[in-house]
Amino acid sequence: MKIRMSNDQEQQYLNLLNEAKDLLNNKKDLEGYKAKMQEIEKFENDTEELNKAQANLNARFKDSAVVTDISKLSNDVKAVKVIDSINNSEEETEEEAKEPKEYVNAWAKNMLGLKMNNSESNAFKMINEAYVHTTGNTGIVIPETVMSGIWKEVGEQYPLWNDVFKTTIKGKVTLLKSTNSSDAKWYDESTSTEDGKEEFGEASLDGCELSRDITVSWKLREMAIEDFIPFIQSQLVEKIGAALGYAVSQGKGKPGESDTFKAEPKGIIPTLTGETKTPQVVKFTDAEPLEYTHFTNAMSKIKGTYKNKTCIYANGTTIWNEIANVRDTTGRPYFVANPIEGGVGTIFGKVVKEDDGIPDNNILLGDAWNGYHANINKQVSLDSEDHKKERTTDYIAYGIVDGGVRTTKAFALIMKG
Repeated sequence: MKIRMSNDQEQQYLNLLNEAKDLLNNKKDLEGYKAKMQEIEKFENDTEELNKAQANLNARFKDSAVVTDISKLSNDVKAVKVIDSINNSEEETEEEAKEPKEYVNAWAKNMLGLKMNNSESNAFKMINEAYVHTTGNTGIVIPETVMSGIWKEVGEQYPLWNDVFKTTIKGKVTLLKSTNSSDAKWYDESTSTEDGKEEFGEASLDGCELSRDITVSWKLREMAIEDFIPFIQSQLVEKIGAALGYAVSQGKGKPGESDTFKAEPKGIIPTLTGETKTPQVVKFTDAEPLEYTHFTNAMSKIKGTYKNKTCIYANGTTIWNEIANVRDTTGRPYFVANPIEGGVGTIFGKVVKEDDGIPDNNILLGDAWNGYHANINKQVSLDSEDHKKERTTDYIAYGIVDGGVRTTKAFALIMKG
C-alpha cells in the first residue's frame, strides 16, 4: 500500500524498518521483531488514516453545497441499513474505522453498476485511486467493514487459518526458521562462556496469487444493495475460506521443474510428511486403530514450549468417527463434547477444533500461532466483468497470500496409513 509521507515521516518509517531488520537478521530476536512489526503497522495505519481524513475533509469542503436527504433516496440505497448495522456492531469502535462510511455503499453500487452520489463518488475515488493500488491490478478494494466480516467467518469455518500468526507485509518476506539451538550452561567465575550454536533456516514468502470467480445472472444482480452485500460476502467466505483453509494445512508450496501445479502456500501437513524419517508423524491403521497411545506419542513430539497453546485440528468425519471413539479400558470415551474456545470438545485437556481444510483420517496437533507464519501480501479485492450475450456478471476476487512452517517442533501429525 502506497502511503504519502513527509520527509520526517519517511525517515521515521525507514528507521523502524531498519530496527526490525536488525532484530530479525542480526539479533535473531523473533519476539522483538514481532513487537517492532506491530509498531510499524500502527505507524502505517496512523499515517494512512491521517491522509484519508485530510482528503475526506478536502472533499467535503469541495462539495459543501450538496446536501443529500437519505429519506428521499431511491430503493438502491437501502444499504444504509447494512452500513449502520456494521458500523454500530459491538466489535467495531470509532477508532477502528479507517474508511469513510459512504465507501461501503459506493463499493456495492459499483459492483451492481448503479450511479453514485457525490459523497459516495469521492469516497470511492479516495480509497481506490489515492492510497490503494500498488500493482497493475485494478480490482476494487473490498470495504474494510465487509472484509472484516469475511475474515471473521473464514476464521470460524477454518480455525487453523484463524490461529496462525499473520502479517500484512507488502512484497517479499524472509521467514526465519529455527532448526536447532544449544542450551545455556552453568559456569564458575573463572570459566569463559562458550559460544552458542544456533542453527537457522530461511524460507521466502514471495506471495501466491489467490483468485476466484463468482458468476451472477443479471436477474439475480437486480437485488437491492442491502441484499447484495451479505450475498457476496457469504460467497467470498465460502470460496476464499476454502482456499485458505486448504493452503495452511495441505498447500503444496512452490512447484519444482517437473511439477505442474501452481504456487501455493506450503501447508503444515506436507511439511511434516516431507521431513526425512518423518519424526513428527504418528500412524495408525485398520489393524491398529486410533487409541490413547497415539495421542501421547504425538504430544511427546511437540517441544515443551509449544504444548500449552497446542490445539487439535481435524475435520468432522475424523472427529466423530475416530477421535470420539477412543475409549479407556472401561469403555468410556476420552473425548468430551463441549463447545469451548472455538472447539467442539476436548480430549486429554486439549481443545479439538473442527476444520474442513484438514483431510480425512488426519489429526493435527500443534501451536499454530508460534509454528506457522502467513503473510497477506495484498488484501483481497473484487472486480466485475459483464457478459452481455450470456446476461451474466463475473465478480472476480483477487489477493496475494503466502505462508510456511516456522518450526516443525510446534506440531505433530497423527494419520492413517
